[in-house]
This record gives sequence, structure tokens and C-alpha cells, in this order.
Amino acid sequence: MAETSPPNFDYSQFTGDLYQQWEQGMSTWWDQVLENPQFLKALGGNLTMQSKARKAYEKKVDENLEKAHLPTRSDLVRVARIATLLEDKLLQIEDSVLDIKDHMGTVEKEALKARVEAGETRLSVDERLSAIESKLEALMEAVSGKSSTASKKKTSAKKGGE
Repeated sequence: MAETSPPNFDYSQFTGDLYQQWEQGMSTWWDQVLENPQFLKALGGNLTMQSKARKAYEKKVDENLEKAHLPTRSDLVRVARIATLLEDKLLQIEDSVLDIKDHMGTVEKEALKARVEAGETRLSVDERLSAIESKLEALMEAVSGKSSTASKKKTSAKKGGE
């Protein structure tokens, strides 16, 4: 018996075609299902019932937690909200403190500059005052020298006139 080679069969193409046919069928079926008002009504009713059941469950859980003197979900949400507000306020205060520190640094620099300028001005005034004092002393000596010469002349003129 002679061996025959299998025909060249493309499995990739076959699975791709199979998937496309399945996708078309499912798409058509879902379109029909989703356009059916009875299905949509039933689906809406199911969601409504699930929502009511969840709300009743949460209410019972909250009641049992309150009876056990434990915090409820709403209590935890309220505390979390308060913590968030406190954190925001704390961040605002930290920002204010940083701004004040920056301003204080500027004020300190300006105060130091003012002190340096005041010291320089004081030295300048001291130098000028020393110069004025020395000039005043020289003037006083000059005046006292003239007055002592003038008084000597008067005393000698009085002695000469006698």
C-alpha cells in the first residue's frame, strides 16, 4: 500500500472562519435578545430587585452594627470625610507656616541690612562729630588765645596809665 500525503489543510484559516461564523451568530442572537422588550423588562426588574435586596441587606447590617455598638459604613464614611477635611486644613496650615518662614527670612535679612546701615551711619556721624569737636576746640583755643592777649594788653594799659 502506498502512503499518501495529507492534503495541505490550513488550520489557521479554518479556525478564523469558524470564529467569524460563531461571532456572526452570537451577534445576531444578542441583537434579537436586546431588542426584545420582554427581555429588557425582565432585566430591568432583575436589577431593581437586586438593588432593593442590597439596600435591605445594607440596612440590616447597619442595624446589627449599631446594636453591637460598632461603627456603621456611614459612620466610617463620615469619619473618613472628616479626616480628609482635617488633612486639607493641615496642608493649608503647613503652607501658611512655610510662607511665614519665608517672610520671616526676608524680614530678618532686611533687619540685618538696616542694622548694618545704622552702624555705618553711626560711625559716619561719630567721625563727623569728632571732626566738629576738634574744629571747635581749635576755635576755642584761638578765641581764648586772642582774649588772653587782649586782657594782657588791657592790664598792661591800665598799669601804664597809672
